[in-house]
Amino acid sequence: MPSLDRVKSMAKELRSSLATQNIHLSHSACLEIVAHQFGFYDMLKAHCDTKSEFHISIVVEHGCEEEAAAFYQRAFGAVRGGAYMFEGEPISIDLHIGDTAMQVGGANPRRELEPHRGGPFYPKAKGAVSTVFILDVANAEIALQRAVNAGATLRGELDVATDGRRGATVFDPFGHIWALQDRTPLSLRRAA
Repeated sequence: MPSLDRVKSMAKELRSSLATQNIHLSHSACLEIVAHQFGFYDMLKAHCDTKSEFHISIVVEHGCEEEAAAFYQRAFGAVRGGAYMFEGEPISIDLHIGDTAMQVGGANPRRELEPHRGGPFYPKAKGAVSTVFILDVANAEIALQRAVNAGATLRGELDVATDGRRGATVFDPFGHIWALQDRTPLSLRRAA
């Protein structure tokens, strides 16, 4: 089940779409329709059953949203969803890596010019970030090669950590740090 805000947004979109066909329903009726689409008897039950979801928003330089989305697809197998457009250009693109939803959004150029207003800002240099994105993968060596082939830059060599898992870190072309690590320690893979 999507977040409550997303369900409300979907109901609003449904209501708007139906109105263009001269079908007029209340917002609450559209909420119920959306709840039914997700297998819930009513919106109250859907709201009570929702769990928290964690989504990631990665900020890149304005105008690089498409390039970044394409990189994450090639490097990490991200699956593209919708895009939020402004004046015909994407300002945010939805992606999924495994079960994790993420958005790639462009930094607001006005905020970049007025840093006292606060960000979010895109990294101005490789690694000038406060977050490392960690991907657990079936094979860190293969994932590392795929990321580098897609345009990532090696940050830390492939090595074995104290928990027995291999891992390495890369910079994506937009300055963010990604850690790629084996899902299963080498010792357990050899035993299987």
